[in-house]
Amino acid sequence: MTAFLIIINCIVFFALQSGDDEIFYQAIEFYVEEDLLTLEQEAFEEYTLEEKGEIYDLLINPKVPQEALVPYILSDDKFAIYVKTRSDYSIEWRTKREELEAILENSITENYSFSTTESSLLTAFTSMFLHGDYMHLFSNMVFLFLFGYNLELLIGRPKMLALYILSGFAAVGFFYITSGNSATGLLGASGAIAGLMGGFAAWYGLKSIRYFYWFLVYFNYIRLPGALALLFFLAKEVIYDISSEDNVAYMAHFGGLIGGAICVWLFKLMSLNREQSVTEVTESIDIPIEDDSAERVDEHYRQGLTATQNLDFEQAKTHFYAILNEQPHNKDVLNRLYNLEKTSPESTSYARLCADILQVSIHNDSLAPLAEQCLDDLKHNGVGFKPIPANILLDFARKQVRHKKTEPIKPIISLLVQHYSHLDKLPDLLLHFAFAAGQNGDWQGKQKVLGFVSKKYPDTFAGQEAKKALQEA
Repeated sequence: MTAFLIIINCIVFFALQSGDDEIFYQAIEFYVEEDLLTLEQEAFEEYTLEEKGEIYDLLINPKVPQEALVPYILSDDKFAIYVKTRSDYSIEWRTKREELEAILENSITENYSFSTTESSLLTAFTSMFLHGDYMHLFSNMVFLFLFGYNLELLIGRPKMLALYILSGFAAVGFFYITSGNSATGLLGASGAIAGLMGGFAAWYGLKSIRYFYWFLVYFNYIRLPGALALLFFLAKEVIYDISSEDNVAYMAHFGGLIGGAICVWLFKLMSLNREQSVTEVTESIDIPIEDDSAERVDEHYRQGLTATQNLDFEQAKTHFYAILNEQPHNKDVLNRLYNLEKTSPESTSYARLCADILQVSIHNDSLAPLAEQCLDDLKHNGVGFKPIPANILLDFARKQVRHKKTEPIKPIISLLVQHYSHLDKLPDLLLHFAFAAGQNGDWQGKQKVLGFVSKKYPDTFAGQEAKKALQEA
């Protein structure tokens, strides 16, 4: 869903809005060529003196060319309404104004961005997908990806989409309320994205989450309540709105943050009420409940996901391990448990889980990628393969050799030779490993292993075959 929203925003900008700049330049040329600036100068002076003092200061500044004010005039919908109320609004003036507006009506941005003077639910919705320039789009899409992706995992696709839309409407509504009588336009996904940010903070509430911070060249993480992020975001928007003189709609961001936080709070409340209702109904029915394995697994899985979302990882592991007791080959549960356990690579539970994954993958090829990830992590996390039982390592290596995968198991072979050379199955494994290495082009490795086997295990079948292979070579 996050990717879908990003694609929609990009399509609107690059496909639908692509011709808007040319239309706006055409309108500027028409305005200048038809001498509308001279015709409307007096009206614009009176209007800006009453409504927009900062523009009036530019207007009376002799150093500012009059043509530089044309973009301000064309983008001010309230001035377009103002000129039509004047008593000196002549037929010539009206005709030129109508031609100008006909040019601007071809602009997607002009027609579908939200305006406080001509507000509508349609433009409140469409303005969420319009952007002013490349940087405006890029910055919004970065934040949409970061917060949308996480919220989609936490609350699901439908609720995430609903949150995006409702937050966008909240942003537009709050912007409209706080704009007063000023004629201001609004476009961009930042209000809806602010809602995702507010929703993310509201989801965790008083639970601690990690915040990234830096000071000059030093950076680190700190754990603080999630609600603190919401307070920080809100305070930042208020401060910027008061102190900044740019065209950023900070109050739209403020409204989006509030709307998103309220939406997620309601989502959580509805979810709790639904779970409570199900529990009450179940408890009120006095019938024997069969020991249904599938239902028990589903319940553990649901509670495990809920615990993960609430950052209660120990509780989540308890539920997922309960599922493994009944479904030891459950790929999804093994993946989830591995992601939870690998944060503590020195723990006994992590080593035990890795051993289980390696053992299960011997008979289940679908778990091969997870087993390979275990090997890679064990090799690089400083713990190594020692915590894994030797018989599991040996059986896993035998399967890899059968598939001619010699390179990934070299560290396992090395460990077995150094610490478990007494194992009965090891000479046979080394012999097949040598032949597989040769088939993969590692002739030097093949000769080295064959030499070791022939000398270390001369009385075994593997040792004798290794000696013959060396003589033939």
